[in-house]
Amino acid sequence: MKPVRYPKDPIERSNLKRKYVEVLGKLKKADGDNKLKYMQKVWKKIRKRLPSGTCFPSDIRKILRAEYPKLIRYYERYVNIQHLINDKDIAELYEIFSYGAFHDTIAGFFMDEQNGFDLRVCHYCGMAYINKYTIKSDQVGLDIINNASIAELKKILNISTISTLNKIDKNKPYTTVKQFNSLGVFRTSDKFHSVFPEKTDKNHFDLDHVLDKGHCPITAISLMNFVPSCSVCNEKLKKNKVLGRKSPIEELSPTSKSFDFDRQVKFMLNPKPGRLISNRPTSHADDYELEMDINNPDYEIFVDMFHLRERYRFHKMEALFWLEMKCRYTNSRIQMMANSLRDTSFSFKRIKDDIFQSKLDKIERCFEKLKKDILK
Repeated sequence: MKPVRYPKDPIERSNLKRKYVEVLGKLKKADGDNKLKYMQKVWKKIRKRLPSGTCFPSDIRKILRAEYPKLIRYYERYVNIQHLINDKDIAELYEIFSYGAFHDTIAGFFMDEQNGFDLRVCHYCGMAYINKYTIKSDQVGLDIINNASIAELKKILNISTISTLNKIDKNKPYTTVKQFNSLGVFRTSDKFHSVFPEKTDKNHFDLDHVLDKGHCPITAISLMNFVPSCSVCNEKLKKNKVLGRKSPIEELSPTSKSFDFDRQVKFMLNPKPGRLISNRPTSHADDYELEMDINNPDYEIFVDMFHLRERYRFHKMEALFWLEMKCRYTNSRIQMMANSLRDTSFSFKRIKDDIFQSKLDKIERCFEKLKKDILK
């Protein structure tokens, strides 16, 4: 419903994609090897064996930072040749492009405010909040220690001395970091927070793969393939479906420059046949239908996939409220209010902004498009 917020400036956009690749490039495998370098090494070998493998970039970084139209081409090429690829190569592709291995880092990239995504509302439905939140990790760390076995404590705390491990285990449970540190198992008091960071960002959102990672592993960790969304849109409705008919349609993805839901789809409140328009619509809710006027037929696919008609009809009162406010506070009435007040600070604009919550509109909120369309 709303595009993913990438920089519009080409240089800034390029820098964001470069930064994304750099962040992934810092990750290490369990054996200490660089993950991205390992991926490149394996990809180079497999690419040579793929039918028409030259259709894919030899540099894996170009796949990670590719714009959505290119990702569609990679996706469709892979789907078309998949039946010709041997099982071993398919397994290796799923291994090196494993989203699970990069999940936390990618989520962190989207949560980093410096990257400008400003996550607030689901990009598919616009009716559910998505956000990050920060928790103090002291209690999380203490819970882990209190419930860990001696073998687990050895690994978590990087302590090999058996007497020390037994001492930690014997004095459980710990209710404060100070109490744990009083054992003297760490040389410095801040060692606890080097194991368990003082604050941790958590994500209250899903990252949906527009191009399903189960159908095509090659695009599984590409930046422009992720749409921050709510769990209803991701897990219950879209699942592994294609945003298109039989193949992906570029303009239907919030990650595409051509995504234009705001202009192609409008919310409308229409009186039911035989019912009169009321200046108090909230008192006559049954007389109105909340509809969606769709200019481009392709967006019917989007609306149907996320059941936007049905889900928004449940919130019809939200639309009726703003329709009533529009009827009640016309420009002429607001001007009369401004003229009647001796306080000149209450201008026409200020009163109108206060009534229609214009300042809050600068912050992305649920039902933002619904309100905007009804007030037009």
